[in-house]
Amino acid sequence: MLSITYFGHTSFALESKGTVVLLNPGIWENETVVPDDFNARIVIATNREDDAIGNSATISVKSKAWFLGNKETVEKATEQGVKPWLLHVLENEVPYEVPDVRIIPYNLSRIDEEKGGRIDNLGLLIEIGGMKIGYLGDTSIRGPFELLEMDILITPIGGGATFPVKDAVSLCIDAKPRLCIPMRWTSEEQPAKFSKYLEQFGQGTKAVVMEPNKNLSVQWAAGNEFRYELN
Repeated sequence: MLSITYFGHTSFALESKGTVVLLNPGIWENETVVPDDFNARIVIATNREDDAIGNSATISVKSKAWFLGNKETVEKATEQGVKPWLLHVLENEVPYEVPDVRIIPYNLSRIDEEKGGRIDNLGLLIEIGGMKIGYLGDTSIRGPFELLEMDILITPIGGGATFPVKDAVSLCIDAKPRLCIPMRWTSEEQPAKFSKYLEQFGQGTKAVVMEPNKNLSVQWAAGNEFRYELN
């Protein structure tokens, strides 16, 4: 059984067998998305920007969680007080493993909306709870994700630094996961369009739109029946 909680923007928690992986607990519109006292085993920020790294350092220190990110992000977490023994730099396509969790990072990039150009951003393939979850962070680059085997793909939508809705749908169609979850939208019509287009063209891939603080339970029932429930 895998439990997925959405906090808003690009922030998710994945939990299975008591292990919690927290993704991008960012600061969005000058507010933290995830409480400082949230308890995690692993905290990952896919890039150094505040809307991704947010209060990751505070959460990592308070819950004594491993902090994972690319070199620039880990350096920023160090400046924010995360101790060296909690830090780990993720290298492109080099797996990171702890009991019941396996994470493979892929180097993507995101648009720097303030200064122009691009900055490093990680895409992640996370194996937890018997599921393979693709998570793209903030990007408009597919990288290898159209070719990876995934049960669930979490993709940004909405344009700007990330995929326009139709490009995100196209990625889901090509990748063929069982579920596609949009994130980081900037208007309510964007996830509605995402769901509509994927329903029309997805050929078996289902869109699941999660509002903040909603939970998705996913499991393999009887060994081979894929089930999910949104609460």
